[in-house]
Amino acid sequence: MIEKMKFLSITGPKDDIDRVIDTYLSKYEIHLENALSELKTVKDLRPYIETNPYKDAYQRAIELAELLPQSSQAGSRKKIPIQQAARIVTEIGEQVKELSAKEEAIVSEQNSFQQSLERILPFTGLNYDLSSILQFKYIKFRFGRISHEYYNKFVNYVYDTIDTVLYKCREDDEYVWLVYFVPETISNQIDAIYASMRFERFFLPDEYKGTPLDAIHSLEDKISALQFDINSIRKQMSELLASRQDELLAALNELEVFSTNFNVRKLAACTKQKVNTFYILCGWMSNRDAAAFQKEISDDEKTFCIMEDDHNKIMSKPPTKLQNPGLFKPFEMFIQMYGLPAYNEIDPTILIGITYSFLFGFMFGDVGQGMCLLFGGFLLYQLKKVNLAAIISCCGFFSTIFGFLFGSVFGFENIIQAVWLRPMEHMTNLPL
Repeated sequence: MIEKMKFLSITGPKDDIDRVIDTYLSKYEIHLENALSELKTVKDLRPYIETNPYKDAYQRAIELAELLPQSSQAGSRKKIPIQQAARIVTEIGEQVKELSAKEEAIVSEQNSFQQSLERILPFTGLNYDLSSILQFKYIKFRFGRISHEYYNKFVNYVYDTIDTVLYKCREDDEYVWLVYFVPETISNQIDAIYASMRFERFFLPDEYKGTPLDAIHSLEDKISALQFDINSIRKQMSELLASRQDELLAALNELEVFSTNFNVRKLAACTKQKVNTFYILCGWMSNRDAAAFQKEISDDEKTFCIMEDDHNKIMSKPPTKLQNPGLFKPFEMFIQMYGLPAYNEIDPTILIGITYSFLFGFMFGDVGQGMCLLFGGFLLYQLKKVNLAAIISCCGFFSTIFGFLFGSVFGFENIIQAVWLRPMEHMTNLPL
């Protein structure tokens, strides 16, 4: 069925709105409406417009909390002032930012060494000082690769006919990595011949010392040293976050509450008086929650609430909140799939639950399969809280009942006697 709703207008001093939200409204389900739209006939109202000064601090707190281990992200119950929360996030953020900047600089340097390593790695077989090669003046050199097919053609038919020296460094399944040398005076013609053989050139910067193998060992040592520095910085960051974990989570909770309050303020209105300024919040509550709310604020001298029972005097339409017995609650999934009924319409959840389960049992009446669905769905619902599992369990119950009526166990109709009839016999024995 659809739960009855009441329209509330909550008011009090403007600077008391956060306390009311934290103390009262956070306990109840309330569907807030735009107060200015609801109170068009009230004069001297203005929107509650303020900019959240802690928006950036809240986003930064979320980012810092994501750096914490998943097992330690449970919210802290410690209550701290909002100014202290922002200060904590700023302090931790600056320390983490400083460590992150150091890490990024080292990672950038490590990537540079890694790129140099990847460039020189294919030429490991060249047993000659690279710095000497890179400083040749009258002899041109080219580092690169060529596919096996064209390399064999080049060696067999072209290499002996041109003035060049080729040195094979390394090969893999697809390419041969090599370096060739030519006199400067004919380098253009020789380069054209190599290009016709699909030679892909690789440029090596003048930054290597010794042979390629020496350069590789040197680069690997530098990369390892930088990785040690990176791990050290990450350890410092983890220790920093662990040491201030409780403070950070407490600050995050406070900033989250404060930001939520600001989202509520977007729907609030304020009076225009300069001396005594009041806020006004409008929204819908269920009858049960509204009564509990009224009782709770009865002793609060700063908070006032007016309930409107006549829905015709209200601009907005009440929201639809389904309230059904626990057995039929999973069937609300079907109602939500096709659209909730309007507030003044009938909730068909119970009708759908009964007819769906009954028809399922009538069509699939079997004791064995029905009990599998009954207990399997029940266990799955208890473990995972999946509504569909509860529906399957309910259908399995009716399937089991009709299984006894039809005398069917896993499709066998000769194990138990039918309490009512056997469908196969009655389908073949026609009355005429």
